[in-house]
Amino acid sequence: MPRAEQPSTPEGLRPVTPFRKGLETRVLRYVRRNRVLNPGERMLVAVSGGQDSLTLLLVLARLKEELGIELAVAHFDHMLRSREEARGDEAAVGGLARALGLTVAVGSGDVRARARRRRESIEEAARHLRFDFLRREARRLKAGVVVLGHTMDDRAETVLMHLLRGSGLDGLIGLRPRSSWPFGRGPALARPLLEVSRAETLRYCRGAGVTPREDPTNLLLDATRNRIRHELLPTLRGFNPRLEEALCRLGQAAADTVDYLDDAADAEWRSLASLSSESVTFGRQPFSSLAPALRARLLRRAVRRLAGPTADVEAVHIVAVEEALAKRRSSVSLPHGLTASVSGREVRIGSTPRRPSKTIAEMPLVVPGRTELPGWVAVAEIVRPPPSEPRPRTRFEAWLDADAIGPGVVVRSRRRGDRLRPLGLGGEKKLQDILVDAKVPLEERDSVPVVCAPWGVAWVVGQRMDERAALREGSRCALRLRFRRRRRGR
Repeated sequence: MPRAEQPSTPEGLRPVTPFRKGLETRVLRYVRRNRVLNPGERMLVAVSGGQDSLTLLLVLARLKEELGIELAVAHFDHMLRSREEARGDEAAVGGLARALGLTVAVGSGDVRARARRRRESIEEAARHLRFDFLRREARRLKAGVVVLGHTMDDRAETVLMHLLRGSGLDGLIGLRPRSSWPFGRGPALARPLLEVSRAETLRYCRGAGVTPREDPTNLLLDATRNRIRHELLPTLRGFNPRLEEALCRLGQAAADTVDYLDDAADAEWRSLASLSSESVTFGRQPFSSLAPALRARLLRRAVRRLAGPTADVEAVHIVAVEEALAKRRSSVSLPHGLTASVSGREVRIGSTPRRPSKTIAEMPLVVPGRTELPGWVAVAEIVRPPPSEPRPRTRFEAWLDADAIGPGVVVRSRRRGDRLRPLGLGGEKKLQDILVDAKVPLEERDSVPVVCAPWGVAWVVGQRMDERAALREGSRCALRLRFRRRRRGR
């Protein structure tokens, strides 16, 4: 349960310098120009103890009367650091909140335990636990807004990361000044510091006589964002010293365009969409006559209506629907158990009828030897030493590192929560998403063999291999697996 600490009188903060006053004025103008915070709102300020969130708290405390807002503070311990460090973070945040005359609520969550239990990444588990805590506290305090300390640097990193991943226009927005709760219903999220740099937040703290803690959220950065922050951005600044500002301008331009498209999509949705509890249907001719950007937004809106407000589709699915429109009749498998069916008269987004498929109960893989499976035959052999450049003859053949796989290899159908680290991707991905991206029809997904090592999914047959199972330089022994479909009737 969160613990509430009562405020005390302000003390110990240094007089305001011209730099600090100038930064506060910039934040005030940004908040008013973008309607980040509204007069009369009660808000919960998320403070980790790092320089960005401390600057956020200090600036909002200075501006609260002028903005007409009420503040409370929340601090969350992810239990990723030592108890001594965590107690130091809590004491620093609590002490500053009391000095500013504010209450502070403290919560904690075991991120590693949730990651193991839910098979999530550390970053994903931390985000869920932190936001669950903030939502509960906001509800308890009747706060309609949670305020976050994201800066210009955070927005620039997010824009660049999405750009590198091949994101569409929406991804280029990065972070919005104000946005909806990311997990269903909840308070609004506000980010007043998106025009303030990380260097400026450090200078602001020092000028105020406040010593930032090591921000524990830095421990949660995934490998991609870490490399962008510490390798790519410093290199790109050699081409443009004001790169972060340029990326943020790109993000704002994308946001303005997306807002325009959303308004246009609202009008087309009201005009074209026929709704039921199980489907969204558009007339084919009027749907086809729309600009591709509007068709994509209507498709996404249909998926969210049927599968939930956080559901989405990727660019590959939108391209597949566009290709289907070029044919007279076609069907496209979408995420979340949905299908886009295109006929001569209509485009229907709805749940996919589930047809029985040959599921594979978990069974040991005979190594070396032959294993009979429902719909498949698997042949395994050990090769010592492995070839320097193995060349699978079909996509149903794979060369794996036998030592990395270990004993006790099994094969089975997919299971809820299955994840792997696809070779060459540089991160984790859900097996479900891999099958959807490969356009494997829903009715066939349970019949795809999944080869598992004791540590998890090693190979999704015909699709992707886990990087931990791959042969590498120095591998001593290879496990060669060949799968083929069984003939009908056998």
